[in-house]
Amino acid sequence: METTRYYTIVNQAIIASLKEWQIRVDGTTAIRTTYSESAERKQMIAEMLKSGDLKYKTIRDSYSAIIKGSLSEAVEKQVINLFNEAAEAEKVDEHGTWDFGAEFDKKGRGFALNWDLYGVGKDIHSKKLLIVIQVRQYVKAHKGYFPQIRKSYFLIGRNEDNHAFAHAVESRVIHDAINKEKDVVKAVQDWIFGCDYKKVIRQGDLAMIPVKRLNPAAVVLEGEKHLIENSHELTSSDIRKNGELYAINPLLVHLPGTHPTVQATGWYKIIVGKRASHWDFAAPTID
Repeated sequence: METTRYYTIVNQAIIASLKEWQIRVDGTTAIRTTYSESAERKQMIAEMLKSGDLKYKTIRDSYSAIIKGSLSEAVEKQVINLFNEAAEAEKVDEHGTWDFGAEFDKKGRGFALNWDLYGVGKDIHSKKLLIVIQVRQYVKAHKGYFPQIRKSYFLIGRNEDNHAFAHAVESRVIHDAINKEKDVVKAVQDWIFGCDYKKVIRQGDLAMIPVKRLNPAAVVLEGEKHLIENSHELTSSDIRKNGELYAINPLLVHLPGTHPTVQATGWYKIIVGKRASHWDFAAPTID
């Protein structure tokens, strides 16, 4: 069975011919097709997409999650493949593995773990696919009691070695971006690094951010090398610290070799990206 798809009508001249499919979404006229459409109609939709008369329309549900069927078939497949890589990995950053599914007894006691999509985009620098997801746990331990629902949010993508990563992010950043109709992926990247992500030279969770002025209170550190997070080696002729690290003409090497070496000219602040707190979604024990 095929997924329901949603499209925005770009060419207003074709609205009348698509009347039976029309719906109102976000205050605009769109069309919806279902799995039961004939081959002829599917071909017509394909031709309209190719000509630009239609385009895919991303639809969010009442909880602001993206309905996956509103993505193009190609993008939906890429999203699911990326998510599966993260979910099935032995260890993806800090969250470990996710065991999705549900198990309930005759009294309605049990648990479920599932996920929803909240953002889709590409990294400004690497052009690789990134998604923002919610992982949600539902637990009902006693009949007649309210269930416990826990949620965590992650930015998911692939590192330079093509292995998946999942970085915990804050829900308020996601929902604020949705409410303001901003790019969710870019919003969480801005939050992680505390600045406009366009300015960032990134190496994994570390970022070099250009600074126009150096705080005079910054203390000069001895030596031309400094180890960050036990895995990133910073080299510079002048390294200083005032809460954050600062370096002139910095060279950053990732010692395990997952991320390529990066360097820059001028003064830069070197920071470790923020991570949100998250729940440990190990399968709970039910009484």
